[in-house]
Amino acid sequence: MAMLAVFALGLLVDSWMGWPVLAGAFFVIGSAAAVVYVRPGDLLMVTIVPPLLFGIALVAVKAATATGNVVLSISEGTAITLAEVAPWLFAGMALALVIAWARGLRGCVRELRQDLRAAGRPATDRPATDRPAADRPAADRRADATVGPPPSAAADVPPPGP
Repeated sequence: MAMLAVFALGLLVDSWMGWPVLAGAFFVIGSAAAVVYVRPGDLLMVTIVPPLLFGIALVAVKAATATGNVVLSISEGTAITLAEVAPWLFAGMALALVIAWARGLRGCVRELRQDLRAAGRPATDRPATDRPAADRPAADRRADATVGPPPSAAADVPPPGP
């Protein structure tokens, strides 16, 4: 929330005074501060979030300060402001990535990669019939399609009787 407030403040001052440098400087300051003060385990998220929050703050400020045709004013103001602060956005992201890399972003990326690889592997400790069909070999899926319910399901049904 603090990052969003910093971005909104910079954009409001830019709107009122016509100094796009302030909006860009506030982006750089907010992005760098977020990467410096966050826990090392959250570095991956904090390196992705600043541009999204800046975009949200930008549209909100342009909507709050719009005059005339609101939709045209918001879209035009957003495009012009993004063009004016683009170098600042690149500089802020580069600085945030450099700081995050020095604080351990590489370990966060490695951990994410390992988690994604582990999530993509089928569980081999379960019997083939207990695994979802997509995780089983094609031969097992064809056999299930031609045969009735698995043996465990048939054993749970009581026999018909008087």
